[in-house]
Amino acid sequence: MGKSATVYKDIGKLCSDLLSKDYKVGKTVVEVKSKTPSGITFTPTATKSGDAVSGSLKAAYPVMKGFDGEATFGTNGSLELQIEAADAITKGLTLTAECSKAAAGKPGLLASANLIAEYKSADFTCKTSFDYYKSDLLASASTVFGALTCGLDCGYSTAKGSLGKYAAACQFVQPDFTVGAKCEDKGGKKTLSCSYFHKVSGDMQLGVAIAKPLAKADVAIEFGTAYKLDKDTTVKAKVDSEGILCCSYKQKISSLTTMTLAAQVDTVNLSDNKHKFGLQLNLTP
Repeated sequence: MGKSATVYKDIGKLCSDLLSKDYKVGKTVVEVKSKTPSGITFTPTATKSGDAVSGSLKAAYPVMKGFDGEATFGTNGSLELQIEAADAITKGLTLTAECSKAAAGKPGLLASANLIAEYKSADFTCKTSFDYYKSDLLASASTVFGALTCGLDCGYSTAKGSLGKYAAACQFVQPDFTVGAKCEDKGGKKTLSCSYFHKVSGDMQLGVAIAKPLAKADVAIEFGTAYKLDKDTTVKAKVDSEGILCCSYKQKISSLTTMTLAAQVDTVNLSDNKHKFGLQLNLTP
């Protein structure tokens, strides 16, 4: 078939990443990632939003060949655990078990317990998961036909005995551009969307996303571009149909440090002073 199948959640990812990544505003984030000689990767993260400061510590460790474990502790008392087994039963199959501790004051020990099975091959991918506490069963599948990838996704509530959401998506991939389309029904609200990603050159990219709720006359449009000033510096900008203008400046300051500056301006209500700014530092010693 020439091309390998893209997993369902990654259909339209090129355009989605262009229009969403590096635009974190209203927060100052500092993240440090380091790896010990024993193979444990520690990632502490500190976030300041307004007057509130929060933090988390993520520890990842390859328990044994094919088995990876991960734990994330939060300053708010949260705890998330995950263990992943790749190719343990058969090649291409990844099994993941994850859970999170119930928040303080909530009944029970756990807030969620999820079991995920994902299979990938050259022509077909599928993924299913079941959350015991939410009683939600999720499933998705995709396949490829030459340059065309098609996929289906659905969510079934075993407690209610009904579908909570279902969707179909496809994308057509060429060396210089990618076109995607999606039809989704979530909670009875149907939405049609499409995206276009264009690699103008090795330094410049363009992306357009359009979404049309079938119950409304309005159409939401986002347009964005990214340009590499040099090998260490990238600037991005986007604007949407509501008049929100966003831009970001990402620079690799050194071999260990990457800085991202972001800003969001409401061009329709400039005098309201609701503009937002953000700063993120990523350090990898």
